Amino acid sequence: MTEFTERSPIEADFSEVFRSRVAPRLSELEAQRQAILAAAKRYAAMALAGGAALGLLFVIFGTGANGPAGLLIGFGVPMAFGAVAALLLWKRQAVRWSSEAAQIVMPVVCDFLANLNYDREAHKGFPLERMQKMGVIRPFTRSQVSDRLEGTYRDTAFEIVEAKLISDKSQSSANADNDTGDRSSKTLFKGLLLRISVPDPIPTRILIARDFGMGNKLTEMFGGTSGRGMPKVETGHAEFERHFEAYSADPQIARNVLAPEFLDSLVPLAKDEGGRHGAKGLEAGFHDVSFFMALKRDVDFIKIGGLTAPADKIEEDLHGVFDDIATARRIIDRLHGDHPEP
Repeated sequence: MTEFTERSPIEADFSEVFRSRVAPRLSELEAQRQAILAAAKRYAAMALAGGAALGLLFVIFGTGANGPAGLLIGFGVPMAFGAVAALLLWKRQAVRWSSEAAQIVMPVVCDFLANLNYDREAHKGFPLERMQKMGVIRPFTRSQVSDRLEGTYRDTAFEIVEAKLISDKSQSSANADNDTGDRSSKTLFKGLLLRISVPDPIPTRILIARDFGMGNKLTEMFGGTSGRGMPKVETGHAEFERHFEAYSADPQIARNVLAPEFLDSLVPLAKDEGGRHGAKGLEAGFHDVSFFMALKRDVDFIKIGGLTAPADKIEEDLHGVFDDIATARRIIDRLHGDHPEP
């Protein structure tokens, strides 16, 4: 496949770039995919074989495995562990292949769009602590950040990452000699985090939070000195206040920033870009020269290369990449007061 069919405005004129810069490397990509696929099959087979061998040992030499149920458990449990190990090993190789494909394809896309950089491992990170202090994201104990895009669009600097924020909790064991206890993990957030520059510094913190009704009122009472611990801001914008509540250390400045024109753009932005979550999938805030946004999202961001799909089928992945980048552009368009089609 040496052709790319342009579908959306952001892809205009990319077909020639694809023909000259991506298509000549598809054979190289396919060779890498085949090698990684072979490794994935080999590792998965080894894990399954190990589980089966361990199961046979339990069946042959195990004690107390009387009757069909005992035999089933003795063989089935090790086999299940082998299957889980095989799945994890397969996923690791799938991630490896996706990374290899991205290293070849994404520089071409970034050069084509201009003023855009991509870092799959997000080595520069993202200001998570700042967003947490503002109240845009909840307190977390672990984070996974990847697929960082940084660039400029309409003279507006932005950065966007895919993030998963996790809370790990420990429950003390009743046995004083056992200091490990039980651990549980909960995913607090999965989606996109954005930082978009604003023209002039804003000398106070402003939080745009989902309206949880009584939950917000309780947080207002016990929220301390950050996030919803700040005074509530009455915007007078009925549609905005159907979905959100605003808080700020300086309500007067916040009302100037959260002007009706801005809120007229923010509400449809939240509904259009929130996917199945709708407006409930967005929380945001202003501080200094930045507008921060957390946008829940179920599907992967910047996904390139399926391990079982030939490299010459990469066109669909590229359409997805352009759609993902267009998301950031649409958000900036909305903030500029335009109303692009989702």
